[in-house]
Amino acid sequence: MLALVQYVEAPTTLIWWTLLKYYLFLGFAAGTIVTVWMLYNITRYRERKNVKEAPNYHHEEESGWGNWKSVVLTLMVTGSVLAFVEYETFASTGLIVPPNTTGDPVYINVTGQQFIWTFTYPNGAVSGGPNGSLVVPVNTIVILNITSIDVDHSFSIDSLNVAKDALPGVHNFLWFNATQVGFFKDDIRCKELCGVGHWDMIDNLNVTTMAGYEQFLAANGPSTNTGTASTSVSTAPNTVTVIMPQGVGSDQSLNFQPSSIHVTIGVNNTITFKDQDNTAPHNVWFTSVPSGAANPNSAAGQTSFYQLTNGDSVTYTLTTPGTYDFECQFHSTWMQGTITVTGSG
Repeated sequence: MLALVQYVEAPTTLIWWTLLKYYLFLGFAAGTIVTVWMLYNITRYRERKNVKEAPNYHHEEESGWGNWKSVVLTLMVTGSVLAFVEYETFASTGLIVPPNTTGDPVYINVTGQQFIWTFTYPNGAVSGGPNGSLVVPVNTIVILNITSIDVDHSFSIDSLNVAKDALPGVHNFLWFNATQVGFFKDDIRCKELCGVGHWDMIDNLNVTTMAGYEQFLAANGPSTNTGTASTSVSTAPNTVTVIMPQGVGSDQSLNFQPSSIHVTIGVNNTITFKDQDNTAPHNVWFTSVPSGAANPNSAAGQTSFYQLTNGDSVTYTLTTPGTYDFECQFHSTWMQGTITVTGSG
């Protein structure tokens, strides 16, 4: 695969491609020689009529060593080929250079989880999630700290031809320098079979200018994860609190607490969701709303993606009677709930 983003300092991909070509060429050559030799012998010594005795291939000389010269020659040729490719393989490891950290590299934490990637930036900003994006500045060394909180994953960026395992309890480091601004759709994938949703563990790579990267950090810092989002202004005296309990990100026996909520307009129709789980990120995504009601997703700025981490909260005030269904997009198979709103709006 040809890289869409060129390399500036890291020659790793070129090294491995060169080694692969060596192995492919030598393997093809060996296979061709063996095949041609086999076909020659099949044709040359095929069964014929009026042949009383088959050729004696193992005629032993007086020394008793038999056909030793052919054996030694074969071993020498094979050994020489293997010695060459092994030398090139071990020598190439010395060409893998660490990143140059003198130019203020960007450090980003990457966390794998069934079946999402979460990217945490130096100022606490977070991106990722279903069809999310890793945002990086162009012409800058980017160092990723990669781990997992559940099972083995493999983090890869196809356009850069780089990959690193994401393992529970282990922090692996990967670096690159992207030199082309652009949005690379579905460029980040998990290359390790990690469960039934493995096929959908896909994100995008967004390479932007440094000014664009700094603007992204400012717009997605921790302060934007906590706030009030409402479909209308309300002076309701009471608020219903819904907790995302500790462990809900990995324990399918847990759910929103409570998951079935009944509120009355003008009394307690303000609902605050609080994230108390440090095992995984979450969000609140409304999958259906009553006819005529504004979708709270848009009110909370969730039209692209919205994410909560441990300690964050988000508040909605619902003023249209009816049933609102919601879920956590990260764990939609078990984190689901319903809000029933009564009264007159």
